[in-house]
Amino acid sequence: MTGINAIVYYSPTIIQEVGVTSPTGAIIATGFVQVAGVIAEIVAFLVVDRWGRRPTLLTGIGTMAAANAILVLAYALNSPATFTLLGILLFTVGFNFGYGSLVWVYASESFPVRLRTQGGSAMLTADLLANFIVGVVFLGALGALGGSVTFGIFFALALVSLAFVYVLAPETKGRPLEAIRTYWYNGGSWPEETNT
Repeated sequence: MTGINAIVYYSPTIIQEVGVTSPTGAIIATGFVQVAGVIAEIVAFLVVDRWGRRPTLLTGIGTMAAANAILVLAYALNSPATFTLLGILLFTVGFNFGYGSLVWVYASESFPVRLRTQGGSAMLTADLLANFIVGVVFLGALGALGGSVTFGIFFALALVSLAFVYVLAPETKGRPLEAIRTYWYNGGSWPEETNT
């Protein structure tokens, strides 16, 4: 429920709604946004082993929250299309840098081997269900509630996600899978912390 599906599916519609009247121009702008997203994902892959999984995720989620704030303001102030494009661009970059590049890696490291298949299946099911809900509801919400409220909901969800990762997600960089498993079995303590 990050809102990435709304951005990916409906960027041309959003861009046209805020003033880019040419359908071709809206599609070209969307293409540039997606290229920036791919670049962000490549950068994430290059820095994740130096920064760690947690800081990379937090940076991506923080960027998504900032982008949603820009979109809320852009709609509230009837700003030019430039601000909406900036919000869409930053959101896509933030998502691809954080969740888009790491959530499956992070999850596969966190599930114990015996639960990895079930955990991955549960994650995929939740992801596809959220994808479906956002895809079906977004345009109606945009029309009924307006852009500020709709992107305000995504902003609030990004803040919840940021807090969740900050409080509950451990750094797994450089840790063997056995240590990560033990972390969860120990109620959120690394093996070396429980031995001291």
